[in-house]
Amino acid sequence: MENSKKWIKKDDFNYTFEVDEKAIGTLEMVYTNFDRKAIFIIKSQKFTLKYNGFWKSNFEIKDENETVILKSFTEKWFANSTVLDYKGNKLKLKIRNNPLAEYVIFDGEKEISAYALDTKLGKPSVRINSNSSDYLLHFLLWYIFIPIAQENIGDDLLFLTLLAT
Repeated sequence: MENSKKWIKKDDFNYTFEVDEKAIGTLEMVYTNFDRKAIFIIKSQKFTLKYNGFWKSNFEIKDENETVILKSFTEKWFANSTVLDYKGNKLKLKIRNNPLAEYVIFDGEKEISAYALDTKLGKPSVRINSNSSDYLLHFLLWYIFIPIAQENIGDDLLFLTLLAT
């Protein structure tokens, strides 16, 4: 079964995620002088992504009760992957070219979700591949993928994407 998944840009810092034309949640990016974070509202649950660590290179996602849901850390300097500690599992977030920029989350060797640059009818677009119905992973991937999409697609963000399950 195929599901249509897309991100709709509301303004420069707000997006809505839809699956089969049904709104699942919103993503809001918040930037202040000394902090950056994202607020995910997924089916009326609120999650906050904040950066931590000395260089602010790791992040945590907390729920409304300030419970850490997901935590990231790098295994090595200059690595193209990050470990995600999520629900007691160690997932891996990798950056690769397939053939363009792509962010992928793996559970062991199994690819769970991927957001990638693609071309459709000669225009740049975003391709979403996912075997997961875990929307938090979609929100995380989209948040970290937005700069890549904006740089390559510009303000004309058209994210009509199909998900092959």
